[in-house]
Amino acid sequence: MGFTENPSMELCVQLKVCEGCGCLWYRSQTQGTVYCKECEIKLKDFPSPETRKRRGRPSRKTLVKVWAVAEFVGGAA
Repeated sequence: MGFTENPSMELCVQLKVCEGCGCLWYRSQTQGTVYCKECEIKLKDFPSPETRKRRGRPSRKTLVKVWAVAEFVGGAA
């Protein structure tokens, strides 16, 4: 082996608190999960927040958009 230096490997991690159980765990900086491995297994059958329907009152359409459409059509002068 022609290595003159001691080969090393670096991995950047973040210390996170699991949003499911509250335990501390490490995740790589490229990973975007918020649950530890145990909670991921427990919660894998639940819908993700991105696919879940939002509850509550639907968002209001602003008047700016309505006026922009009216101007585009030629109704507002």
